[in-house]
Amino acid sequence: MRPGQEIRYEDTCEITGIKNGLSTTAEILTFRDKDVIIATIQRSAKVTLHWQPHAKAYVGSMGGVEFRSPGPKSQTYRTHR
Repeated sequence: MRPGQEIRYEDTCEITGIKNGLSTTAEILTFRDKDVIIATIQRSAKVTLHWQPHAKAYVGSMGGVEFRSPGPKSQTYRTHR
């Protein structure tokens, strides 16, 4: 990233069940790039996903179900002229 630029991330991300392949949009509560995502699925279940460099994705489990996410989409903005 160059000086004068800022990265902003969306407040939602796509989470997919690894075994069943079903995807849903989750609301992000906490996000640290290439570290952790804490998100809620349909505002009723909280899941924590940790960055896995070999998979290049965030991976976690809840209730015996494994989930994967590429993380939130990002956009780069110029902070000044």
